[in-house]
Amino acid sequence: MGPDAICNDCSIVLTPHPGTPVFESSAITVQFAAYLYQGRAGQAVRRLKYDRTTSLGTEMSMRLKAAVDAAELRYDVVVPVPLHFLRRCERGFNQAEMLAEAFPERIVRPNLLRRIRSTKPQVGLPPEWRRTQLMGAFRAELAVAGQHVLLIDDVMTTGGTANECAQTLRKAGARRVDIATFAAGS
Repeated sequence: MGPDAICNDCSIVLTPHPGTPVFESSAITVQFAAYLYQGRAGQAVRRLKYDRTTSLGTEMSMRLKAAVDAAELRYDVVVPVPLHFLRRCERGFNQAEMLAEAFPERIVRPNLLRRIRSTKPQVGLPPEWRRTQLMGAFRAELAVAGQHVLLIDDVMTTGGTANECAQTLRKAGARRVDIATFAAGS
């Protein structure tokens, strides 16, 4: 990470998320986002994901972890939202895994949830299509049984990905699933 991954001027204009749920879900207990998905926060997410400006990853991860700590969220394991291996090969990294880097390494468990089916990118798809195309796209390991899972992702807009991941984790026995994202819909 360079010294100016998120400069002071940009840092000042990051708008904290007000904490209101983005979508309805019986599978997710807490929906948490550090910032609104607008302005510099939205730009940071897009630059990390689409422009591959991975130098932003460490700073974004530290800010997400600090916001989760300030909100006093409790969890047993941290699970980054997985990418299908083809998308990961295409992009070269998983942005959700990068955002989980500031959390204690011993509890970050990317192996507990896998994307087993490739889907179209969610950007620009209508909300209903986002939900239906993700059905059956994930598989959770039984090791999540009894665990309080904190799911990590870069952005939450319609909640389709988060909800499908949470339902999959709950079906595998997770006691509780919360989600924390760097940004969420404004």
